[in-house]
Amino acid sequence: MKKFIWILKFVLPVLIPGAVIISFAGVPGWMKPVMHRQPAAPAPEENVLHSMKDESALKQLIGVYAHMDSCQEFYTAGTMSAKDPSDSSSNLNTVYSFCRRGNEFYYQASDVETIALKDIYISISKNTRKIFVGPARKVLPPFQMPADSLVQIWRAENYQISEDISSGKATVSMLNNRHISCKEYRFEYDPAVMALKGMYMRLTNLRDPLNDQMDKEVRITVDRWQEGAIPQKLLQKETYLQKSDGGWEPAGAYAGYTLISLF
Repeated sequence: MKKFIWILKFVLPVLIPGAVIISFAGVPGWMKPVMHRQPAAPAPEENVLHSMKDESALKQLIGVYAHMDSCQEFYTAGTMSAKDPSDSSSNLNTVYSFCRRGNEFYYQASDVETIALKDIYISISKNTRKIFVGPARKVLPPFQMPADSLVQIWRAENYQISEDISSGKATVSMLNNRHISCKEYRFEYDPAVMALKGMYMRLTNLRDPLNDQMDKEVRITVDRWQEGAIPQKLLQKETYLQKSDGGWEPAGAYAGYTLISLF
């Protein structure tokens, strides 16, 4: 499986909260000159006003993530697509779902399911009909972000910020067409319920970084956001496993799968 698709399938809980932005911050110093030329500085008064407006837009977005992080139980589902102009075999169009209860979660994308519970970790490949079972892993809660992370990235990486609020939807865009890793981020959210509705990333193609037509694109839509009432069966190990004399064996809809123990 192509690495690009693998990243999307297994790192979606990171992509949704936007923590992926932080991963692009550490650009090697020797590549900085290739990224962009410093624009001429505007008059001090204009710069202050521009900065205050941009920081306000980012703080609103941070507020959305803060609200989602405060939700101890929620379920979300939507679609995910990826396009790589240089390699059509890396393109992806699939659905995903994600369920959280405290520090436990269920995540599904395409044919892969991941269930992280307090006492066990389960990974399922429907394509190969295999279940991997191992010890519980410490999983960072999704939708968690330091309050000033986006502002710091904007300041350090020279992204231009724009905000649009219309028809009950808000959009915050971060653009830098010379960035070595990601040229554009776009976040859509519902300000009424403080929930993310979509995310877009335009990733630089390192083989042809100055050619925008070769950039990779990732789109994530949130079609369903449900707080409080969640499908509890997704977070019950009995949905996937049952005890046997030899340990665990597949249960229910997964009967007949090959179980591989990582204990």
